[in-house]
Amino acid sequence: MKEFCIKATTQLHSTNGVVHIQAIGYNPEDGYTEIEWDARELLNDIPSLYRMAKQAVEQEDKYLKDKYKQFKKIL
Repeated sequence: MKEFCIKATTQLHSTNGVVHIQAIGYNPEDGYTEIEWDARELLNDIPSLYRMAKQAVEQEDKYLKDKYKQFKKIL
């Protein structure tokens, strides 16, 4: 299985019971990938996905804050 890191969703639509996502990767050579997700399973995952995304953003914010604190000491 090939690993694909998603940078952004470029298209999002649904059909009967399926959510279709087209996304672009971080590296230009990765191009686009298409994902089909069972709609009910996606709905079941939303609370966990939200919690994990929120946690990841908080970790990133803390990292950047610490990084700038160190930079301020250098100045």
